[in-house]
Amino acid sequence: MFLKRQNTSGTPRIPPGWQRLLRHLPHALGLGLMIAAILVVQHQVRDLHWDDILAALRTIPTTTLVLGVGCTLLSYFILSFYDCLAVVQVGRRMSFRRTAFASFCSYVLSHNLGFAAISGAAVRFRLYGNWGLGTFDIAQIIAFCSATYLLGAGTLVGAVLVLEPGAIPVLGARIPHVVLSAVGVAMWIGVVGYILLGLRLASLRLWRYTVALPRPGMALAQTLVAATEVAATAGIAYIFLPGGIGLGYGVFLAIYIASYTAGLVASVPGGLGVFDGAMMLALSPYLPPSQIVSTILVFRLFYYIIPLFLAGLMFAGHELFLRGDAVLARKDRPGAGA
Repeated sequence: MFLKRQNTSGTPRIPPGWQRLLRHLPHALGLGLMIAAILVVQHQVRDLHWDDILAALRTIPTTTLVLGVGCTLLSYFILSFYDCLAVVQVGRRMSFRRTAFASFCSYVLSHNLGFAAISGAAVRFRLYGNWGLGTFDIAQIIAFCSATYLLGAGTLVGAVLVLEPGAIPVLGARIPHVVLSAVGVAMWIGVVGYILLGLRLASLRLWRYTVALPRPGMALAQTLVAATEVAATAGIAYIFLPGGIGLGYGVFLAIYIASYTAGLVASVPGGLGVFDGAMMLALSPYLPPSQIVSTILVFRLFYYIIPLFLAGLMFAGHELFLRGDAVLARKDRPGAGA
């Protein structure tokens, strides 16, 4: 989906003071994001001790660690198609390298900073703005990516509610399974309705904007990409569980989605405390607390902390490169050395 602003009678003039503020705002935004990433890294590793990390890693076979790395790479690779599809939908041409970079940085920072709707949007505005996209184009990309996640999550959560309603932490033991299954079917109906909506409506008019709806092929691609990405991410944690505990992947997927959603709604950095508490509650019938903590610890290391270091370095390098270009541009101006 994307937005088009209707023609207006004129272009308002921006006061000089606001022009200076807007000119320096992207640099301040980039610096702020870098500082926030550093603070989050400190917060994430504050209560971690190398002895605990090494002890957890020693209990995991090498082949399992390799599989964990592979699932992490696969998850973030699939995640890059959120932005790739969004750029196509808004009618822009951009290399996959750039969209993958924007997707990786925005999602890693939003995963760790919390308040994903704000932190992820800030990263995208910074990066796509540098690459020549306008404010409305970037807003379209953000809205499209949010819709993509909701489609995938709705598909998988619906499947969990229909097929494994008893696996939902807390709710599965307190709400009749037929009610949960009905909610799951309703989610599926919503997803199918979104996919088919493009057959009947090409666009929607909202105030001064026209919202062009994705065609069914694009909507189906959104759903498949998001569902595959969430399933791959859950696979990272599932791989690190001890064998022979009688916990199938389908049940674990239900536990993971419920726990991740709780952390997402709480909007705390990395879902810290909320995600962990939900996972411990749901996995307690299968594992002792020490093994649950070890699994969560290794999962956070692979999916949150290591990617955060990489994204922070990549984003910082991007900012330094831009600042270097800006300095060279000022030096090359006529009369700059006078």
